[in-house]
Amino acid sequence: MKKLLIAASLFVSFGAAAQTSNGHASRYVFSPSGFGIEKDSAYLNVVGPLVDFQYGVSDHFSIGIGTPLFLGVYGTASYHTQIAEKLHVKAGMLAGVPIIGNGIFSLPFAVATYGTPENQFSIGGGYMSFNSSDLGINVSEPAVNIAGFHQMGRLGFVYEAWYLPETRSAILSPNFRIYTHNSRRYWNFGFASFANRIAEYGILGYDLNWDGIVDTQDPNLGGNTIYTEEPVSYAGWTRFVAPTLTFAMYL
Repeated sequence: MKKLLIAASLFVSFGAAAQTSNGHASRYVFSPSGFGIEKDSAYLNVVGPLVDFQYGVSDHFSIGIGTPLFLGVYGTASYHTQIAEKLHVKAGMLAGVPIIGNGIFSLPFAVATYGTPENQFSIGGGYMSFNSSDLGINVSEPAVNIAGFHQMGRLGFVYEAWYLPETRSAILSPNFRIYTHNSRRYWNFGFASFANRIAEYGILGYDLNWDGIVDTQDPNLGGNTIYTEEPVSYAGWTRFVAPTLTFAMYL
């Protein structure tokens, strides 16, 4: 449950941003681009169990609400603008609470996008935090992401990747996008590959009376094994691959 809630908070944080009717250019698979939603426009985005609703308050400012895996509820606010002919930027904040237990998760983020709605590339970053004393979760770390979209008629290719340097985790998700209903709706389908670097820790010794202090270096005496706090080496990567299917529509 702990890992599921952490993954959900990250998943939602990158997924909560606005879209534009011009090719739904402000969203990739989960993460936002520098493009935004227009005034008085609203859309619904469904990414598996994630349900997200966004509304354009003005041509530069949008707000939203959603739920990650039905384990929490969050609100979002973002501001976007164009600073050059092909350069768009967006900054915003996501904040929410879990339904199970007490706590709060948040992610301020910023992203810059170069290109057009039909052919674009983005670099973004944020600082994720999820703190819950009763759930035993205390996560606070930066996250960086790159993403892009290239349209080919009614079919598009969308891709994105994240990296969390402190937990040494990475996510890569390439997908195809199909537009329907005069491009007011689309489906993304592909896969997501989750990777985590395997850390190996050294043994400091053994705690014989469970007080957290090393009492002996002899493994034959038993006791609780005490490891180093920092990894001493890395033994490769663990990987997990899952299919992705997302749906978005203007209301």
